[in-house]
Amino acid sequence: MKLRIPAGLVLLFTLAVGQIWVQQAQAAADRIAVVVGNTKYDTSPLANASNDAALVAEVLAQAGFEVNLFFDLKKDEFTTLIEEMDKTFDGAQIGVFYFAGHGFQVDGQNKLLSVDVDTSSAESVNLKAVQLRDVIDAASTGKGGGLRLIIIDACRDDPFSGLDPRFQAGLSYSEASGEETLLAFSTSAGKLAFDGPAGGNGPYAIALSRAFESPGISLFSAFRRVRQQVRVSTEGLQIPWVIGSVEREHVLRGNSGSATPEPQVEAGDYDLDTVLWYFLSKYGTEDELERFVRSFPSSRHISAVRTLMRNLDTGERQVAEASRSVSVRTAAINQQDVIERARQKRQERLAFQPQTNIPAELFRLWPEDLPNAAGGLRDIVTACDLLAAHPADPQRVAPSIRDGLINIRDAVILCGFALVEDPGNPRLQFQLGRVLDVAKRFEWAKAFYKLAADQNYSAALTNLGYMYYSGRGSDVNYEEARRYYLRAAGLGNLRARTNVGTLYIKGRGVAQQPAEGILWYRLASAMGWVNAQNALADLYRKGIGVEKNYDASAALYRLAAENGQREAMNSLGRSYLSGWGVEKDRTTAHLWLMRAIDAGDRFSPYFLARDLMGQKPDAAGKEKILELLNLSADRGFGQAYFELGRVHEEGALVSQDPLEAFFFYRIADLKKYKKAAEEVERLKALLSSDDIAKVEERIEQRLQLNGL
Repeated sequence: MKLRIPAGLVLLFTLAVGQIWVQQAQAAADRIAVVVGNTKYDTSPLANASNDAALVAEVLAQAGFEVNLFFDLKKDEFTTLIEEMDKTFDGAQIGVFYFAGHGFQVDGQNKLLSVDVDTSSAESVNLKAVQLRDVIDAASTGKGGGLRLIIIDACRDDPFSGLDPRFQAGLSYSEASGEETLLAFSTSAGKLAFDGPAGGNGPYAIALSRAFESPGISLFSAFRRVRQQVRVSTEGLQIPWVIGSVEREHVLRGNSGSATPEPQVEAGDYDLDTVLWYFLSKYGTEDELERFVRSFPSSRHISAVRTLMRNLDTGERQVAEASRSVSVRTAAINQQDVIERARQKRQERLAFQPQTNIPAELFRLWPEDLPNAAGGLRDIVTACDLLAAHPADPQRVAPSIRDGLINIRDAVILCGFALVEDPGNPRLQFQLGRVLDVAKRFEWAKAFYKLAADQNYSAALTNLGYMYYSGRGSDVNYEEARRYYLRAAGLGNLRARTNVGTLYIKGRGVAQQPAEGILWYRLASAMGWVNAQNALADLYRKGIGVEKNYDASAALYRLAAENGQREAMNSLGRSYLSGWGVEKDRTTAHLWLMRAIDAGDRFSPYFLARDLMGQKPDAAGKEKILELLNLSADRGFGQAYFELGRVHEEGALVSQDPLEAFFFYRIADLKKYKKAAEEVERLKALLSSDDIAKVEERIEQRLQLNGL
């Protein structure tokens, strides 16, 4: 296989086979990264850590970093790597360390595990663990300052905490970091992260790759975007966090002069060869470029493709302002070999298998080898289906994958080539449109949605309606949204029927007629659409468009909740607390609220905490209440921040602390919770200007690093 090396980079890669080293450049690199993916543990192997490391390494290399990539490090190799990092990072303007693998904490100290760990005893586990503190020290700024970014994408499983009472699942945030150093954790303190579907990528690596490849994006903006995407893609079950002290704003990828310039595409060109060329020019392998030439021999991009192929053949990619020479150690495995191998692995083994720490709601069981049945799914399902099937598409033929878990670069290329083989297939047209939609290439997305819509593919019509309803890629246009929703509704699409009902209830694009909207909700509800059942239950409970009827709302909440609708789980739990259509029953209420919490609902931790507060809790109960309120707040519920402010002001659960109360009231106000502004102004009158300034500085840091 021929090597593809981005010009202007020194790229070094190795596998853990007894020798390990890091490039010792004569002059320190301006931007250098060390990426580790540990998958093949002797016990509790992981599905995707190496895939995630390869993905992050590729993005960092394309952003202009000198990247060193390592797989499956043993303890002595990991120790050597840390020793070499101390020299390699010295003087670099930006130094990045990324680790994907197993991690845990002992007495509040974070540990990363090598693949040769022995889990027979606590002592043997500790023997093969690497202190995160040592990694931080090795990456420290040293002479010349600069940014240090330590990214830990660990805690994907918990096979160790039962060995010793001191061992705890997840990582802590107690690690101190130096000036201009950020520690980014893939999940909250003490929590587990998702490894993702087998043969694919985890949600954190996907989010990192999307953020880091955005030209001109600042460090703070990138991690706020990562946090939001992971929270959404895991439905609130995984919430990343960043700590540290960085005074200056840093740009991870410049608008120009990067390793891979933005391809130029003419406005209004929606042809498949143009879409494929746009992504292949940035991410394509040599084999994929050769396939493009065979598939589009008359394409106007053929000349550019052939030029790129010649550059790949000589180990170079044309870039703007390439300033450093290319240097590759012959003993190393080149970046492109690693990336192509990882991509090939995904293409050969596109199977969705549940992991022990992953709820069934996220990833469905799907056999690796489909039955060889005449006219069966084996003859229908493509790689595009496995990478881009939409959860609400009634005509999908493979397990669905959420927006935040789509590997855009692979999905666009594989869906594009699937359409080359079957150019009139509306399902494939829709799925390519969906991936382009997620990639924010909205005009291209609309073009492929419309190709499928012209063949009455209901999911494409519904997504087009949503684009106009939400203003994705254009101004909001409720009339156009209604036109597409009605076409899809007429084809029996239950999501579209529910959306038509919402238009009538809210009076968007049509005169407000709640009674008509309720009919659409009832139609979709009767056909099993859980979102319509939950929405209809809300209307009965509140008496909007219908006479208030708690019996009806409770019955509909139960119907939706028992089929996995998490908002309905929360509302059913509240119904049992309040007696809405059911007998009051705190035990049953708590069961449903806990089910909603486990499903990622943001409201249920708050309502469970409020109920527990009224039961005269002991010390353990108070700790549980605070945990629930913080969970609700972290998941984005403004009222939970307000309640935390009240708790700290009144001192019922914790010692009175007006500064903490002011902090949480301020966050609640920023979250637009209506009662918070009054409390903020009241406390301002009681606090000193110095205290207020300290809280505002803390809030500013919170907003910079993690957003709201």
